[in-house]
Amino acid sequence: MRRKDLTGLQFGRLTVLTFAGAAKNGNAMWLCQCTCGNKTVVDGYRLRKGTTTSCGCYRREVMRQAIRSNPKTAAKIGQKDQFAATEGVNLTATLNLRSSNQSGVTGVSFDKQAGKWNARLFFKGHLVLNRSFVSFAEAVAARHQAERTYLVPLLERLETAAAPCPVASVRFAAANEPEQPLVSREA
Repeated sequence: MRRKDLTGLQFGRLTVLTFAGAAKNGNAMWLCQCTCGNKTVVDGYRLRKGTTTSCGCYRREVMRQAIRSNPKTAAKIGQKDQFAATEGVNLTATLNLRSSNQSGVTGVSFDKQAGKWNARLFFKGHLVLNRSFVSFAEAVAARHQAERTYLVPLLERLETAAAPCPVASVRFAAANEPEQPLVSREA
C-alpha cells in the first residue's frame, strides 16, 4: 500500500518535515518540528487520527496547569519534602514511623525466625544498610549512623530552602547518644 506524503502538513503543533522510515508494524514514521522548537519522530497514523499533536510540550503545559490549579498539590509546591523527592529521597517515607512498626524506631525490625534485630535504610533507590544484630541497641545505633552518613548532607542542603518542611522536625543524635529518636513526635 502506498503511503500518503504528509511533508509540509501541520497536525496540531507539529509540522511534518520528512519521511523517517517505517515502524516495526509497517506504519510510516515522520520527522516533525514542533512549534516549541523540538523535533520528534511520530507515527503517521497517529498524526492523521489526531492522537499525537505535539512533541509532548502540550501535555507538560496541561499537567503543569492542572497541578497549580489543584489546591492540594499547589500548596506543596516549593516545600522541602517535594525538593527531596526530586533528589531521589522521600523524607516522609524515610524518617516517619509507620503505623505497622513494632520496634518504635524507623528502619529497625525484629526477625522472629532468626531471633535478631534488622536495621535497614533505603537511599536513592538502593539498600545502603541491611544488617542483623543480636541486640536492639546495636540495630538502632547502626540505623542512626547510616542516617547521619546518608541523610544529613541532604538535610543540610534542604535547610537552605525557604519553604517550611512538613516532615516532622528532624533531630539527629550525636555519636554518643544513638538510642534517641531521629524524628521528634511533639506536635
